[in-house]
Amino acid sequence: MDDCVACRVNSGEIPAPGGVIAETEHWRADHCIGPFGVGAVVVKTKEHVGDFWALSPEASSELGPFATRLSGAIVDGLGAERVYLTMWVDKPPHHVHLVLYPRYPGEELRALDLQLALQAAGPPDHNEAARAADSVREALAAEAKTPRSAS
Repeated sequence: MDDCVACRVNSGEIPAPGGVIAETEHWRADHCIGPFGVGAVVVKTKEHVGDFWALSPEASSELGPFATRLSGAIVDGLGAERVYLTMWVDKPPHHVHLVLYPRYPGEELRALDLQLALQAAGPPDHNEAARAADSVREALAAEAKTPRSAS
């Protein structure tokens, strides 16, 4: 879809900092180009799907494990203390995407207050975001070799 930012990032027309971090058959993850700070990862459908409830059963079944792995990689790769997950599909054209964004140790703002501050600050520096994407990708690779245990 020509006017869909998510589709344009998926096609490579708009470069995501650091490129694709990980993907499954139905989902792609890359560093968020929006104002969610360094280390924010957007998880979006590869195909243009406009509504969460319109996901195929296969895409739905992949999402939980994929988001779980990415959250762990944000903690392990970037030293995040917490990873928040949001989903906003309010601007046309709609494309299902979730944002996993870190809260780092020492940050006093929490949840919505942190999100509002990050949005006010605008998108992070492209090079910092690319380095964060690399770190998350490396943490995923390390986790694949030695899976984390449930705590």
